[in-house]
Amino acid sequence: MSKQAKSWGYGALVALIMGTVTLAGCGSNNNNNAEGSSPSPSSGSPSASAPASSGSASPSSSADSQPYELKWLKAQDISKPYDPNKDVIKQAIEQKLNIKIVPEMVDVQQYKTKLNLKMSSGDIPDVTRIDFADDFQKYAQQGAFVDLTDMINEKDTPNILKEVPPEVFEQAKVNGRIYGIPYQGGPGAGYRWDLVMRTDYLKDVGAEVPKTLDDYYNLLKKIKAEKPDVIPLGGYNSAIGEVKFANNSFDNIFGAFGVTPGYFTEQDGKFSNYDIDPRMKDALLFLQKMYKEGLIDKEFATIKEEQLRTKLYSGKVFSWMGWWSTASDYDTMIETNELVKSKKLAADGTLPNQSEQPYKYLTLAGSLVGPDGTAVAPAGAPFSQMNAISVKTKDPKRVLSIIEDSLSPENQMLTVWGIEGQDYSIENDKMKLNTTLVDPNTMQDPQGNFRGTQSYLFAPGLNGWPRYLESLPLRPSQALDVAINNKYQITDASNNLDSPTKIAKLKELDTMRDSVFTQIIMGDDIGKFDDFVQKWKSQGGDQIISELEASYKKKMGQ
Repeated sequence: MSKQAKSWGYGALVALIMGTVTLAGCGSNNNNNAEGSSPSPSSGSPSASAPASSGSASPSSSADSQPYELKWLKAQDISKPYDPNKDVIKQAIEQKLNIKIVPEMVDVQQYKTKLNLKMSSGDIPDVTRIDFADDFQKYAQQGAFVDLTDMINEKDTPNILKEVPPEVFEQAKVNGRIYGIPYQGGPGAGYRWDLVMRTDYLKDVGAEVPKTLDDYYNLLKKIKAEKPDVIPLGGYNSAIGEVKFANNSFDNIFGAFGVTPGYFTEQDGKFSNYDIDPRMKDALLFLQKMYKEGLIDKEFATIKEEQLRTKLYSGKVFSWMGWWSTASDYDTMIETNELVKSKKLAADGTLPNQSEQPYKYLTLAGSLVGPDGTAVAPAGAPFSQMNAISVKTKDPKRVLSIIEDSLSPENQMLTVWGIEGQDYSIENDKMKLNTTLVDPNTMQDPQGNFRGTQSYLFAPGLNGWPRYLESLPLRPSQALDVAINNKYQITDASNNLDSPTKIAKLKELDTMRDSVFTQIIMGDDIGKFDDFVQKWKSQGGDQIISELEASYKKKMGQ
């Protein structure tokens, strides 16, 4: 992700949003001890009105109208001021859901350690957010969480099922049973890459935005013919500070052939991997042809993202695969470079904040489809954590109904964004966050209240937090919108399954794959693919598949 502060005028806002997403994803956010009395939220705000249940799930004792007390373990940055007794968002949530939250604050860095200590001692919070991969599965099998299998259904929990589709619940099962509600904060974990092209170059050659692989290929040939100094398709072998995954630069090419490097597949309990799929061979041959014809940057296998950026900014690249959050910065830097060329750049060498302006130089597109009209786009795991109900809670059905009510559209707005008219406003049917309400030093509003937005979240957020795109400035919103609405997204079938060999051997297999695939793209004999497939299987791949199939059967209770 680009981090050039001058061209990210909205950087503080993005840091606020994304930082909170990270905290929420870690297990929670703010908070501590008991309830208190502080100024109540504005009575004029819908979010601060009297309790209103909008879900269908019913408490086990409908006559009980007293607030339900919930023990809540909160991950909090303890270096920042916070007093739950003066948190007006917490109070509004308590009113709306008819609950009393009893938060126990723990430093965000110690959350997992603290939670494990509490789980071991049996002092389990009423609602626990917990990592799925190891801790949740372990404690679920030990009987720490309520079995929700027969409690989650269209009649009683429609809001939950709108957020978490049945196939995701299937992935989240332990021994064939549902012990928690999958969670993924922020905009979810979908596909995050866009095909990025120079708009001015498209116009120069009289072309439309391509939708199919053939259209794209023909466009690149036209760019090369009419703009011989421009690289039709740029690429690089690693992101800044990161190891780049599997020839990411060619996601759209692989995807049009129905494959994506590294992902495992499953059908009827049988597993395989796209790396050894025969269609991968066809994709590599196509990329080899593109490379030979000069349509792909000759340096794609050796340059880093920093070097690609230099080419992008100077206008030497027509198209590339870009992470969604980089496009706004790229557009600004391209404009800066053009102004330098024309000697029209401001004396201080900077541009005003461009984040709320339409893209001037870039066009963003989704997946290219193959001859069959389909594609694949590799998305992240649909969830990483679970919200589980403790077997120690006095009324599990009522706790589930509270979670269900919290997932109504109105209540999600409250738990994620705060109080309308204070923390955010709706103008022309678009949400606008109030980023100046809280003093960053005191963490309080002008009335001395803390505002723990995203601190008491029940929302799984698998569909993305409500109106999330609206919380971003125009350019990042448009880029993320293209990525997350890619209808060809797929997830790795091995997500949340156990395979010791995968942990031990997958990096080695991936390294071998990346080396062989790169050699083939750059002109080596395609026979290397068949050799790779045999080595992949014999050097751990077959064992990984066997373990995944066994883990899948166990998860499904078979």
